[in-house]
Amino acid sequence: MKPTYKHHIEVYGRAEKELCFGCSSHESECASCAPSAKKRTIDLFADFTALLQSTGLAPDWSAEFLEATPDNISRNADVQRILSMAELDPVICIDGKICYLGGFSPDGLLTEIRKQVQG
Repeated sequence: MKPTYKHHIEVYGRAEKELCFGCSSHESECASCAPSAKKRTIDLFADFTALLQSTGLAPDWSAEFLEATPDNISRNADVQRILSMAELDPVICIDGKICYLGGFSPDGLLTEIRKQVQG
C-alpha cells in the first residue's frame, strides 16, 4: 500500500545545476563563493530528503524532485509561468504553491516546514 502524506514538496530544477548554498547573503557575486560552497541541485535535494527523513515530520511530508522540462513544469501553471519568464530555478512548491525561487538551502527549507507545522 502506497503511503498517504498530508503535505507534498515539489522541487522543479535542473539536477546538474550548481547552486550556492554556503553564503550568508547574496550581497556579493556568487562567483566569490568557495567551490565547496556550491552543490548540484540534485545533491541539495538529497541532503534535504535525508534531513526530512531524520525528523518526526517525515510521515506527513513527501518530497519530489522534478527536472525542469516542459512536460514537468506544465504540471503547475504558476511554475510554468515563472520559469517561462526567467531562469529562477529551482522553484520549490509546498502543497502546489510556490514558496521559494532561485535557491535551495536544505536546512532552511526544513526550518520553514517546522514553522508551518508549529503554526
